[in-house]
Amino acid sequence: MVARDIFLQYRPFITEPKNYYEAHYHEILASALFYHVLYLSSPVISKALFGDNYRSLSRKGKKNFDIHIVSMVQCLISIAVIIPLYGNEYLAEDPIFHYLPYAGFVSAITIGYFIWDLYICLRYFKMFGIGFLIHAFASLFVFCQTLRPFCLAWVAGFLSFELSTPFVNVNWFVSKLPAGTVPFYIQAINGLLLMITFFIVRIIWGFYAIYKVSGQLYAVKDRLPLWLPLIIVGLNFGLDALNVYWFKKMVAIAAKKFSGSSSQKKVE
Repeated sequence: MVARDIFLQYRPFITEPKNYYEAHYHEILASALFYHVLYLSSPVISKALFGDNYRSLSRKGKKNFDIHIVSMVQCLISIAVIIPLYGNEYLAEDPIFHYLPYAGFVSAITIGYFIWDLYICLRYFKMFGIGFLIHAFASLFVFCQTLRPFCLAWVAGFLSFELSTPFVNVNWFVSKLPAGTVPFYIQAINGLLLMITFFIVRIIWGFYAIYKVSGQLYAVKDRLPLWLPLIIVGLNFGLDALNVYWFKKMVAIAAKKFSGSSSQKKVE
């Protein structure tokens, strides 16, 4: 009986939460801890996967590699967990205010990741710069609001951005391998899939989604503090604009790489 009372007193979740932050806080903490442990374990994983190619990197290069390992795991988890949310009729009835425990769970583990991501962007600011820091802060703020609850129905929609991330990470990993390790045609296919998915989910869908959200928020504007929809719409629009900037950089890099490869073939 004593052991049971101790467990009930110190277990990591609250029996009668007063809000959804209390209901999901242990998932947020567990998620942040999971990604940090994965980050700390990444050298072992990276050595096993990439061998001397990882060992030969500089300290900065290894850190970047470890961060991309975490990013790859996170995007695959995100893609998997949002599948049950698509077509949920209850959330669709009121996409702004309805709450669903599973949607809260998905939001909580995403918040945990962006807490870790913000920490990494602050710690290695010189490596990633202001763009990634803004992205981490804005994403964390937006997902934190969903547990009010607020726009919880849109968690799956905005996490669908992660559909492009596996291709981003594969492209990055390939760039760190010795030239010729991965055949050019595989790189070209991955690069093409990267640009197609990035353009569709992060730009076309991204701007359309914020347009839809804006309309839904306007319909319930009397039930919301004015600052909340203004900040949410503003941050999401800013993230969409940042995605346009990154897409233009990707296109420029791809064109340069393809042009270089074509020139090399002509010389050969």
